[in-house]
Amino acid sequence: MPERPPAEPDDRAADPGAARSALDVAHLATVPPRVLIGLMALLAGLVLFAELPGRPLILHSLQKLAHPMVFGAIASGLLAIEFQRAAATRPVPAQYLRAFALATLIGAFTEVAQLFTHRDPSIRDVWLDARGAAAALAFAMTFDARWRAILPRAWRLASLGAGLVLVGLILTPLAWTTAGYARRGLEYPVLFAPASSLDLLFVGLTAGSPELARAPTSLARVPQEVALRVPLQTRPYAGVTLDEPSPDWSGYDRLAIDVGNAGHNDLTLHVRVHDRTHDWTVADRFNGEVRLAAGRRVTFEFPIEEIRVAPNGRHLDLSHVAGVTLYRIGPEGPREFWLYRVELRRKGDRADGVAGHGEAAQGPRGIPRCVDSNTAGCGEAQGSDAR
Repeated sequence: MPERPPAEPDDRAADPGAARSALDVAHLATVPPRVLIGLMALLAGLVLFAELPGRPLILHSLQKLAHPMVFGAIASGLLAIEFQRAAATRPVPAQYLRAFALATLIGAFTEVAQLFTHRDPSIRDVWLDARGAAAALAFAMTFDARWRAILPRAWRLASLGAGLVLVGLILTPLAWTTAGYARRGLEYPVLFAPASSLDLLFVGLTAGSPELARAPTSLARVPQEVALRVPLQTRPYAGVTLDEPSPDWSGYDRLAIDVGNAGHNDLTLHVRVHDRTHDWTVADRFNGEVRLAAGRRVTFEFPIEEIRVAPNGRHLDLSHVAGVTLYRIGPEGPREFWLYRVELRRKGDRADGVAGHGEAAQGPRGIPRCVDSNTAGCGEAQGSDAR
């Protein structure tokens, strides 16, 4: 009986593109094109009409993550249709390019269509859609057996690497947001202390994007001190908001805000604190007003109890505080102020860097305590119903 020739080595287990992998796009050929088109239309409709609230920030990040995920699925569906209808007439690379181009065009169309759904179109979202489509097609290329006759295994592995890089880029905003929440928890009871760009994640300005800058030497307590510069433009309300601060303020006695005015004129700042159930009326939150003298840096302290009882007809929920805002009304006065630190304090706590500074005595209800090297620099402070 003749001997059988030795079997050829089988490297399919080591080759992600060998034979027909469980991830091979050819498996989608069993799904009728009409079904695929219907599913893609449904996904595109979700992008067009579904909207999550902008806060908390994690929901916004998840909505942005949905863009590349949806259009990765759409690109895969388009590739499957190409596989069924054009396998014999169109080269494999052309099928992939066509699927990518159509997926990106559908993404652009959904953005333009948002003009009619009272939402703002975004070029950045089209870029996210394209990333998702490219990532999905890179993975499909890795496991598509048809590429074995076109590209060597090393190139298909490179495609897998490219897909993983794109996934990393897609997940970066969500990872950044998650890191911001983790840092917020670690810094508590400090609500804001500028040390890195991560500290600006929950900061919003009425003019421009928040940036850390070296504070004026005349206001610095340590060499090369960094702070948040808050520009005050000629608009009715200009200032800064700390969104989503650590929400549980129960167990603390004071809210301390360290601000500086390097200008030549006094500055009247309005301070507001609201919780999650705030109805966006002036009477349904805490409203305070402080006067910051020219060329001074001051730490104002607001009693937490007065913040709690401030809303008309109810108590502010100290376990679900949603935001702190400092703003100026009207165009008169300095063009900017500096925010150094916002924190919660208990009895006996003192501000970092102000040990030995004088403290003004507690005034009547609505007037914060003031910590400054010269209490005259605190100016006037009083309750306010503005804005």
